[in-house]
Amino acid sequence: MQHGNDDDESDTLAHLTSPQFKPHVGSKPPALGGTTLIPSGGQFSPGGLGGLGGKLKASGGGMGKKVFSMMDLSAAADESEGGLSPLPVAGGMGMKKTKQPAAAAAAASDDYSDSDSDEEFQPVLEHTVGRPRQGGGMKRSQSQLTFMNVDAAGGVFDQINKQLTPQSVNMLIVLDMDHTMVGDLVSLSDRDNIETNVPWTYWPEGKERGLSANYIYPFLERGMMRPGMIALLEWFRSIGAVVVVYTHSEEKWATKVCEAMEKAAGWHFIARLFSRNDCRDGHPEFTARKSLEYVIERCKVLDQLHWADMTNTIMFDDDGNALNKEESHRLVKVASYDYWEACQWDEIVNEDLMSRNDEELAGMVRRSVVEWGIAAPSYGKTTRTAEDVKKDARWAVQRQQKHQILLSYNKVARLDRVMFDIHTAMSRGLGDLTTLPEKIRTLLGKSTQPASRRQRN
Repeated sequence: MQHGNDDDESDTLAHLTSPQFKPHVGSKPPALGGTTLIPSGGQFSPGGLGGLGGKLKASGGGMGKKVFSMMDLSAAADESEGGLSPLPVAGGMGMKKTKQPAAAAAAASDDYSDSDSDEEFQPVLEHTVGRPRQGGGMKRSQSQLTFMNVDAAGGVFDQINKQLTPQSVNMLIVLDMDHTMVGDLVSLSDRDNIETNVPWTYWPEGKERGLSANYIYPFLERGMMRPGMIALLEWFRSIGAVVVVYTHSEEKWATKVCEAMEKAAGWHFIARLFSRNDCRDGHPEFTARKSLEYVIERCKVLDQLHWADMTNTIMFDDDGNALNKEESHRLVKVASYDYWEACQWDEIVNEDLMSRNDEELAGMVRRSVVEWGIAAPSYGKTTRTAEDVKKDARWAVQRQQKHQILLSYNKVARLDRVMFDIHTAMSRGLGDLTTLPEKIRTLLGKSTQPASRRQRN
């Protein structure tokens, strides 16, 4: 949920950042306190998927003292106590009621909404996948997670130092995640967000908290991973290209998706993950949503890729405005991949669980799922009026129609040939990396592009 004015920046509790919307170019996010990626004199340390052993930051670096989200409160408690976070006192979290203008609400979501523009709301959770909502709050995200270590001699090694392939071509491949490598993950990330980013004091024994890579994996197998993606990755591996992922999604969620993608591929192919805090959200000095120069410099410093420069780096993204004009010649815009599946959000976080937790916390979750459009407008109310019944009925009809539209694009998604075309173009033009992006764009321009359910810049 967006706040209606800038005065709310003093609140100690802001919502989690949002998925499908571009960062607000008219204002800068909170400063991150000069976070650096590696301590002075520190050594690069490999870390496996599912662990944070490869995450590097400077001593005393990171975000300021201000708490920006429920996730920050939970993560801070987890770091100090190593367990489920105790519920913070509501008054200490600054849960100030704010108003959301009707225009802002309409811009923020295309889900059903019958809310009165004058109605007051408390902060709600927002999505953790994709681009943040305009004016949305920040959440802590240190995204320098190591999936592979690059040996100084030029060979690519995984975390157990097993050589995968000799490096025959000095080429850095930068891949966007959402709608480029995989489809629409918002339904899965919403459930994961509710389960992991809320400091539940009670959690049912024996129930896993959040979605694991093993849970995400079957979705990739059924179509969530883009056709031809694994074949293209195999070719990158055969020529020794280094692959990194650069996504607007929050780091912890992106890590799970990357682990699931590597499980689907059958080997570790991600040299480094750059996520939300590596985009303009964490670097207000960036002149575009992402920075290829930043990625190259980080890979040089942390991964010893001293050969990496703009002429041998290629980025693939469904967002044509991801880079600034000076870097855009290295960007290949791909058609948005829109495969979608539903994921039941309340399988564990149901009314029984919420009744055993603090009512303020449960109320925030109820408001969140209503705003996201995955629960009926009257969800959580003890009594429903006749008007509530009408609103719920309209919501049910619109939700069914929306799901039918989303599922209809899955038929188109299964026919997607973008990655196959990229493979063809790259194999033909590998001799000249300087002009290779233009050759790929030319071939993609001549190919029949898959239909997309969303207009993208």
